[in-house]
Amino acid sequence: MQATTSSEAASKTASSASETGSEIERRRRDRQASLRERRRHRWINAFIVVLPVACALAYVLCIATPRYEAESRFFVQSASGQPGGGGAANLLTTGNMSGMLGGFVDGWAVSDFLKSRDCMQQLDEKIGLRRYLVQPGPDPASHLARASSQDELYRAYQAAIQVSFNPLEQIDVLRVSAFSPDDAAKLSKALIGLAEDFVSRMNEKGVSDKLRVSQEAVNLAEQKALAARDALTAWRTTHGNIDPTASVAMLLNLSSQLEGELSTAQINLDKLRALGNKDHPMLRPAELQVAALQKRIVAVRHRLSGQGNTEAKQLKSYEALRNNQAFADSNLTLAQQSYQQAMTDALRLQRYLSIIAQPVPTDRPSSPRTAILLLQALALGFVLMFIARVAMALLRGLRHG
Repeated sequence: MQATTSSEAASKTASSASETGSEIERRRRDRQASLRERRRHRWINAFIVVLPVACALAYVLCIATPRYEAESRFFVQSASGQPGGGGAANLLTTGNMSGMLGGFVDGWAVSDFLKSRDCMQQLDEKIGLRRYLVQPGPDPASHLARASSQDELYRAYQAAIQVSFNPLEQIDVLRVSAFSPDDAAKLSKALIGLAEDFVSRMNEKGVSDKLRVSQEAVNLAEQKALAARDALTAWRTTHGNIDPTASVAMLLNLSSQLEGELSTAQINLDKLRALGNKDHPMLRPAELQVAALQKRIVAVRHRLSGQGNTEAKQLKSYEALRNNQAFADSNLTLAQQSYQQAMTDALRLQRYLSIIAQPVPTDRPSSPRTAILLLQALALGFVLMFIARVAMALLRGLRHG
């Protein structure tokens, strides 16, 4: 009985030891499997992170087309010598707010023009833009077919140029990238020429708008002055009198002379009558002289201000026409002076492009930027790794659930 009990105890002990060993073995296998799983995940994560970096490195070394950059700086300067109205510094020193706003408008206008499709078309017509942007290589970022559409050419143009405007200094910075340093310099110079033409067109439009009203006022004043002169000439032709003012002055002078002679003749006649001799031989001629002078004076006065077409009436209409002509001539003179002042102001507001730095291309390729591209690829790899880990965790949760 004791032997049976001892054997059962030994059997239980052996069975317990066997179960303990299998549990240990199972746990060891689980740890090894978990370790292999973690290693596999690490390799997968490393592969996900390294893959974009490797692709970026292969693109830089084998596919990417090097591009060279040329940078130029310029600003829109007014005829007074202020760059675009003087910028913020001029605002602080002189308070020229309107000039500063004008500089902002001019600088932004030039910047927007250089970015526009119109500028791209003008550049294409001027130098043949396609031959500078067409690259038959395998680089998808630089590839442009010769038979490409205008939209594709415009996208390539936008990728090739970068225009920025500094509102504080009111300076435009133009950066042009091309497949060779010479091409970058040629494109930059051509774009600067187009910007100068654009500023010239702005000047022409500004001067035209500024002078249009003044020119119209001068034309109207000239028409009125010419009409007044024609009316005065027609009056003189109709009345056969060049200057009624001179005629009236002559008649007034003649009237004064006749009145003087009448006074003298009247005195002589009174002297003869005072002698009391009615048969005096000089009495009759003296009376006839007095009567003749009186008749002449009456005729002169009637010509001056009597009935009918007298000199006074002619003088009235003549003076009205002369006043109209003088007023029209005065208005014409004022209109011409206003036009000259407007011309001076418009010329003072004229602008032109002043170049600070000529386009000088880089000796080494400016793109692709290997370091930045690799850092971006590395960041993309970490993002992909995070997404992969989240996706795997979700899958494990769904499988265990």
